[in-house]
Parts: sequence; C-alpha cells; structure tokens
Amino acid sequence: MHDLTADVAIIGAGFGGSLTALLCQRIGLHPVLIERGTHPRFAIGESSTPVADLILGQLARRYDLPQLIPLTHYGSWKRTYPDVACGLKRGFSYFHHQRGEPFVPCADHANELLVTANPDAERGDTHWYRADVDHFFVRQILTCGIPYFDQTEIEDLSEGEPWHIRARRGGNPVSIRASFLVDASGPAGVIARHPGIPTNPAGLRTHSRTVFSHFKDVPLWSDTYAALGGRRSDHPFPCDAAALHHVFDGGWMWVLRFDNGITSAGFVIDDSAQHPHPNAGDLDPQQEWEGLLRQFPSIARQFDRATPVQTFRRTDRLQRRAARTAGPTWAMLPHTAYFLDPWFSGGNAHTMCGIERLIAILNQHRDSASRTKALAEYDRLLQAEIDVLDMLIHGCYRAFNRFELMTAFSMLYFAAAITTEERRRAGLYRPQEGFLLSGVPAYRAALAQCYAKLTALTACEAPTTAAAFHTEIADRIAPFNTAGLADPTHHNMYPYTSAGPQAFSAHGSGDTA
Repeated sequence: MHDLTADVAIIGAGFGGSLTALLCQRIGLHPVLIERGTHPRFAIGESSTPVADLILGQLARRYDLPQLIPLTHYGSWKRTYPDVACGLKRGFSYFHHQRGEPFVPCADHANELLVTANPDAERGDTHWYRADVDHFFVRQILTCGIPYFDQTEIEDLSEGEPWHIRARRGGNPVSIRASFLVDASGPAGVIARHPGIPTNPAGLRTHSRTVFSHFKDVPLWSDTYAALGGRRSDHPFPCDAAALHHVFDGGWMWVLRFDNGITSAGFVIDDSAQHPHPNAGDLDPQQEWEGLLRQFPSIARQFDRATPVQTFRRTDRLQRRAARTAGPTWAMLPHTAYFLDPWFSGGNAHTMCGIERLIAILNQHRDSASRTKALAEYDRLLQAEIDVLDMLIHGCYRAFNRFELMTAFSMLYFAAAITTEERRRAGLYRPQEGFLLSGVPAYRAALAQCYAKLTALTACEAPTTAAAFHTEIADRIAPFNTAGLADPTHHNMYPYTSAGPQAFSAHGSGDTA
C-alpha cells in the first residue's frame, strides 16, 4: 500500500497538470501527481500561440525551470529537443469554401484571411504533438523526484482539512492526504463529480461537435491552392505553416502539420438551431468524415492520398462549463473548468494563464483566509474569460456563411491577443486584465457592441453590405490595435508587426497605463 502526505495533489498528467506540479515544487510545496492513464498517448489541444509561449517562458524564468525555455520557439525547440515532435506555426490561415464547388481564389483575397503571429521560423510558434509533449513533461516530473502515480484509478475523494484520496494502482491501494487539490483532469472533471458541481453547457452560445483523426501523406494546401490559380506570393507566410482553417457555412476544418509526417485534421460542425445538421448517428465517424469531404471538392483534393494513423473519433457537443471553478482548498485548471471550441487555438494559452494565476495564489497566500479570497477572484475572472471567449467564437460561427463579416469580427480576437502579447513583452501586463483582455471593461464593451451588431446582420435575410461593419470594428478596436488590423488596404493579408503596447487601464476606458 502507498500512503503519503502532500501539500498539493494534482489530478491529471497532461502538460497542464505536470507543469503545475513542477511549479509547486519550485515554490517550496510538496506535490503529488496522479494520472488515470499512462504516457505517451494520443491527445488533441495541439496548437500554441504567442501568448502561450510567452507565459511558458515567463514561468520558466520566474521559477527557475530552464529546461522548458526551448519549448517557447520553434527554432530552439528543434535544436534542443529534436525527438519531441512539433510543427511550425507562423500564424492563422483561413479559406472559405462553398458546398459542392471547388475553391476559387479571388484576386483581392476576399475568401481568404492570413494573420501572421511571429517574424520568422526561428521565432515561430508551434503545434504540439501531444503524445510527445505530454510525455516530455512527465519525464521532467520524474527527473525532479515528484511522486507520480500513473495508471491510478481514484475510488474515493473526501474533501476536508486535508483532502483524502483513496485510489488503486495495479491492484494495490493508494492513500494520499493533501492540503490542496488541483483538478487538471480535463473533461473527466474529477472534483466536479464528487461535490456535485454542475458541468453542463447551459448559457453557452457556441454549440459544436467534431470528427477528427491524425493522418500521414497529407499534401500541402498551398499546392492545391496554386493549382486552382491562387497567388501564394501574396501570402505573408506559408499558409500551411499555420493553424489552417477551411471554413464553410455551418462549420470548419482544422489542419495542423507536425514535422514527424503526421497531420492533425478535424471537421467541427455547428449543431446549433441556426445550422442544424443531419443526424450522423447512423454513420460511423469515418463514414461521416468521408461524407463531409465529398461536399468540398478542393478539401477532398488535399486529402485524396491521406491515410489515417489513428482511429477516427467523434464527439457529442463539445461545450461544457463548471458552475464553480475553485473553492477554499481546491481549484480547476481552465481546461478542466470548461471547453468551448478549438477555433482560435486558445486552449493551451488559457491553461497557461490559469496555471500562472493559481501558482501565484499558492505562493503568495499561505494563510487560509487570504487564499480563500484570492481563489474566489480566480473563479470570478475565469468565468468572465469563458463568457468573452464564447462571444468571440460564437460570433465567428454566426458569420461562417458571410466570410467578409467573419473576417471583420475576428479582428476583435487578434486585437486582444496581440495587445496582450505586447503588454507582456513590455512588462505592463497585470493579472486583472485577464485572458485576452477579458478583465478590461473597454474591451468587453467593444466586443459586446460588435457581437450585437453582427447578430443583427446575420439574422437579416436580405443582403447587407459589410463595409460599415468593417468600419465599426476598426473604430471599436482602435484602443487595442497596434498591428494595423481591420485595414481594407491589406486585403486580408496581415504581416507581422510589433509597434509596441497600447496604453490603457485594466479598469478604465483605455487612456492610461
């Protein structure tokens, strides 16, 4: 029998749980990490962003974990850890398709959008091949001597002072007492199951599901694009070195390329009342995948030689949200507290943001009264962030059939992401600003106003001009726009810029630093 006592028990050994355990040890706490499965294993949540890389680098430097710093850029990752698979991500690329018709490139790129995230491949972001990345983090756990229980099934979880975890590993009982519990178990939601915290999608606007797999031998979309008459020379970066999105009325498809020859791809289907899809229950996931490909000839052309290397998977509705995300002696990481949609690749970055916030609380608030207040604020801010992300994502979904409106509305996300990145680089970011400026009233007001306008435009059956909406977006994001976003002269092609952070107040309208 294993019987031990820890300061912090972390449930779930994906990169989020492992990173949390490493940081707890660095601030002088004694963590234990518990994992139901084993590594390496298949996982999604694969695309990083500049904000995710910045937070990981700042955490590694602040808490003396130098082995993690190479993971923050593509060039240093490849040199330092060539056996940990990743892919180059230079930005975000989007291509709009019509059912039953080949993609037809427009001279003005009206059915495309490319937004650059970094200056070159050396400083590029990455796609994370999660089987390798999560296994890498677990190896750091073992190197640091943190107690690690994989293939361990929790049988009973008793909240108290301390928590008492009763589990079983390989037929042997495990007993762990811990003063604080971190749930990094993702959709398993271990804490939520025990106190009975609701984790349903009530109140969330986004309503989507997905069918996906990993593939080999996926040709470059840019080759298909060029064969169809597209001008690759106009693109600010290679469109496949990106989180590539094929967008259509009622959904979209992601395509993420790794350097090991594997490509992650999945259709995300809008199952809301606005875009009801035929029930796929009589099809297996591969049949549904093949049926979706047949609807889009140019996407099918990209995948005509592709071979799946994983079983096709299909989800029910993706969205979930915990009614509470923290208590006096526990907290959920963001990827456990909720899930919305892979649109905008925000999951890994938000997990990093939550870890940063939680470690600061555990480090700075050692007495229970102070910590309880800080954890209540953790919950409040995380819930506000979920609301903002839901509005950003659902707004784009509403406009998938009006690509010109979708490109305009997406500028709200890119303005928030770039502003956050620049403020972090300049040392100006404050925790109360939240993830993607969710804690900044002026930004939230701008988002709400633009979402309301978009809702009205997309509800109108008569054709409407997008020019006025583009202008309104440009005006609303002006206090947060340092990258020349929402500029029609760019023709949806946005190169990398770094003009420096905007000055604004985290609590005010945007005119003071």
